[in-house]
Amino acid sequence: MILPKFSVRQDKDRVYVTIHVAHVRTTSIELDIDGDQLKFSASPYYLRLTFPGKVVEDEDSNAKFDAGTGDILVTLSKQTPGEHFENLDLLTSLLATRREQANVATNAARPLIEEIGTVDNSGGIDELLERARIDEDFDWEMPQQLDLGELQVGSAKYGFNQ
Repeated sequence: MILPKFSVRQDKDRVYVTIHVAHVRTTSIELDIDGDQLKFSASPYYLRLTFPGKVVEDEDSNAKFDAGTGDILVTLSKQTPGEHFENLDLLTSLLATRREQANVATNAARPLIEEIGTVDNSGGIDELLERARIDEDFDWEMPQQLDLGELQVGSAKYGFNQ
């Protein structure tokens, strides 16, 4: 999946996300709002943004596609009108998974190496059920990386000077 170019801004009641996707079918565009997350997909693009506060999908929320520029403007309402979302200009923090944001907030990063021991099935059904419950809590969110090479401001190139 390709991470599309995007920008985020806000006013007192709404959050505006502009997503630049070139050459996509409008029928393949999917948007999902879940609390503090916006998930966007349109083959081959995928974007997951985690906001500092909760957003809701209501009658004022919408998405508009401009075929000329290839931009999708997504308008989301804040759950608490008047709330100011901090650090919307820090794109990498918006791309972080919920677990990564929780680790940053608590300064409790997971160890980089985990020792795995042998499996002992002598504990019976209760131990197997507990292990299955732990497996259900697995975080399936994949980390997203912002390609900093594409973020060049004011560097127009023409002809063979690319």
